[in-house]
Amino acid sequence: MSNNYLFAEQATIHDVVETHKQSTQQALNELPGDIILRRPLEELIAEIVERFRLDAPILDRTGIVQLPNEEVEIDVSRDPMRVFIDRSRPFYVKGTALRIAVSFKGEAPLFKYGTSPYNSPIPGEISEDKVVLTHMAENPDLEAVRKDFEHRLGQIESALQMVRGHTEEWNRQLPGIVRDRLEQRRSKLERDQGLSLGYPAAPPKEAPVAKPQPKVRKTSRKQNVRHEYDLFLSHASEDKDAIARPLYEALAAKGISVWFDEAVLELGDSLRRKIDEGLAKCRYGLVILSPKFLNKQWPQRELDGLVARETAFGEKAILPIWHKIDQETLLRYSPPLADRLASRSEEGIAALVEKILRVLRK
Repeated sequence: MSNNYLFAEQATIHDVVETHKQSTQQALNELPGDIILRRPLEELIAEIVERFRLDAPILDRTGIVQLPNEEVEIDVSRDPMRVFIDRSRPFYVKGTALRIAVSFKGEAPLFKYGTSPYNSPIPGEISEDKVVLTHMAENPDLEAVRKDFEHRLGQIESALQMVRGHTEEWNRQLPGIVRDRLEQRRSKLERDQGLSLGYPAAPPKEAPVAKPQPKVRKTSRKQNVRHEYDLFLSHASEDKDAIARPLYEALAAKGISVWFDEAVLELGDSLRRKIDEGLAKCRYGLVILSPKFLNKQWPQRELDGLVARETAFGEKAILPIWHKIDQETLLRYSPPLADRLASRSEEGIAALVEKILRVLRK
């Protein structure tokens, strides 16, 4: 199905919720035990709930604007009012495309999924935080065009209302799921720490007597651990030509070691294993955040791995670059991520490389 349709995926919002349930359970099971014992339970619950909640979009009809009209080619070979010798071939005439953009709040990817695989897709597309509707005609009837747009907006709102029923139910269940699992794991961890076979407990290790040392600047875990890569370059494949590859090439020219899929992966490699290996062996994750990134499974998995590392060790691991995205869009995806100081792709490759080098030199 074309990208110019909404609610066109075969998967449904029910499938999305089920996937979220599995991802939530996996994240809860993989959370390090020392984090569960050390961090306040309510704080952990709030973080995980925020990460896995689903916010169905809500249209803002007060924010409708008309976009510039465009001249387009329209195939009229199927028009019954026209006479053609051969209707098997297209016949194009000049026409006009009228477009409107409607603002929304919520998660843009949820415009892909209806409540049934048999839903009728609705013509339309998503551009950042707006729904864009297009009507093409050789000689547009403005009243008919407006009625068409209003009809489609009504269809979209009806579909979103049904989607919202599923997301709100999931959001109601989510805190209880997270709390129950964390309480179970914490209880078991605390119980296991007290298990005894009856043997005398080993005495605690004595701290070595420290010799007087000259004062030096405090080093971080990153400085004490030998890393194979300076950076792990996380990006959506659609952004590779525009920014990811040029940035990789510029960094490599400066002698920076970068985990970049094209440079690292070979035929037959396990994608998941290689990504996990790269994440574990890098100093920082250089994350190119874009609308395409937010819609991709693998880049988000890479970001989750970097966030988990920051949570476990309490040190910065993510260097964000915004590419064709604004703070409002990112806030709907991840408020903590949107609050970070980030570079922007429009600054240019040279400026980005200089900023990255300053971080790596610290």
